[in-house]
Amino acid sequence: MRFLYRLKVNEKVVGTALIALGLVSLLAGFRLVEKPAQQELANHQPVHKQGVDGVSLASMGQRQACRVLNVYDGDTIGCDLDGDGKIERPQEEIRLLGIDTPERSYSRKNPTYGSANPTDEPYAKAASEWMEHQIAGKTAYLQYDLRKTDRYGRTLAFVYVSAKAQQSLNEQALVQGYATMLFLGKNRLYEDQFTQAEQQAKQAKRGLWGG
Repeated sequence: MRFLYRLKVNEKVVGTALIALGLVSLLAGFRLVEKPAQQELANHQPVHKQGVDGVSLASMGQRQACRVLNVYDGDTIGCDLDGDGKIERPQEEIRLLGIDTPERSYSRKNPTYGSANPTDEPYAKAASEWMEHQIAGKTAYLQYDLRKTDRYGRTLAFVYVSAKAQQSLNEQALVQGYATMLFLGKNRLYEDQFTQAEQQAKQAKRGLWGG
């Protein structure tokens, strides 16, 4: 009886060991199959080289969607980047890259600001109203250059009315004569294109170039 009992115990131990060994082999085989698959997937992942201010060069060609809640003037809008339904300043103030529009009376850059009778610069109101008509209350699509923010903490971007629009509102403002070209620092994307747009407005005597 004692012999049979030991035999049964040994069979139980051996059986348990075999099961454990089988599980280990199965997991090892799974990893061998999984590793090449993961390696193949990794080989197809895009490489994100870092630009300035943590903006990757790969993401610069992509566009970020946001809801436009405010239009401050012809070159600055308020866009809800985090979806909380409000504008958090200054990071959700979007300064349009490559252009400069005339200043409204409430702008500190306006020479008449703080005077007894502050007035808009010529075409300042027209530029603001044009921008409102284009994008106010709508979804904007932002494309970034090398530097994502200016010295005031505002977000710098090229603004589009759709994810696949070919021409930015920045460039359209130049073509319509509502803005002059302004590129600062390392943000030089589309500089040649914008130069042509401004020349087009000058030749056609549109807006600011009407004489």
